[in-house]
Amino acid sequence: MIYTYRAYGLTIQVPFACRALIPVAAGSGPAAADVVVRERPVPRQLPAPRAADASWDASPGSFLLRGGHRAGQFLVEAGTVAFERNPGCDDTILAQYFTGQVLAAVLRHRGLLVLHANAVQVADGVVVIGGDTGSGKSTTGAILIRRGCRMLSDDVTALRPGAAPGMVEVVPGAAQTHLVRDAAEVLGHVISQGQLQPWRRMKAAISTHDVMASLADRLLAVYLLRPSDRDEVLLTRATGGDKFLALQECLYGPMFAEEHPALFPLMATVAADVPLFHLDRPSSRWSVDEVADAILAGRRTAPTAD
Repeated sequence: MIYTYRAYGLTIQVPFACRALIPVAAGSGPAAADVVVRERPVPRQLPAPRAADASWDASPGSFLLRGGHRAGQFLVEAGTVAFERNPGCDDTILAQYFTGQVLAAVLRHRGLLVLHANAVQVADGVVVIGGDTGSGKSTTGAILIRRGCRMLSDDVTALRPGAAPGMVEVVPGAAQTHLVRDAAEVLGHVISQGQLQPWRRMKAAISTHDVMASLADRLLAVYLLRPSDRDEVLLTRATGGDKFLALQECLYGPMFAEEHPALFPLMATVAADVPLFHLDRPSSRWSVDEVADAILAGRRTAPTAD
């Protein structure tokens, strides 16, 4: 069976269900697919990868993901996506790998700037929330959504040039967020064992189909969360070269100059024209509500970093 979905401004056809993606409604007319995922043999490694990790290899124009015995291998190359199931494959886990690392590679190859961050639509545009693993990105996004904001993406956030010079847009992605169990329960979610994902530090996958933004919107600001020993939340505006370095730390996966020259001008536009803030939060206590307050109310009053 072939499933057709919409995410990140793309129409995607896959031979397995991806519940985190937005389905294309039946009867909406034929949809020309931007991305078609096909099952075929996939190599276990690239011949001469430029960059590599335990679970992936990458070179300009190629990305190979080894998804483990309960998933399979994916190869993103020359505008195509191929996959091969492993003998113990669970299609639910296969779909999680596809909507994360694989789609991130597809987006990079298509010229979008992909950040390891969350994105939430506020009253006048979109705020992007980055930071290291465990810094509280998803929990902060969930708090903002509970306060009436709309979600655009969790973990994989894609930026593209906007219609006007200096404008950058954030495109809606997968309709799913991932929360540690304690945070999910504080926010009122009832978590089943089947929602917990061992490959994501036992985070729970929670559907956000009912709170998704439907259209791309203007990027207003980037916030980088940092757990700290401070007892209060501190919002500091970054300037100069610090902004560009901070954005580099947010990149999702390897980015090669040969893949798409437009990525670097887009990154330079974000660094030059979009406010970027460091947001220090106490690591010793629950402070996510205060972090959300700072994002919603403090964007125009934050002090400038030295």
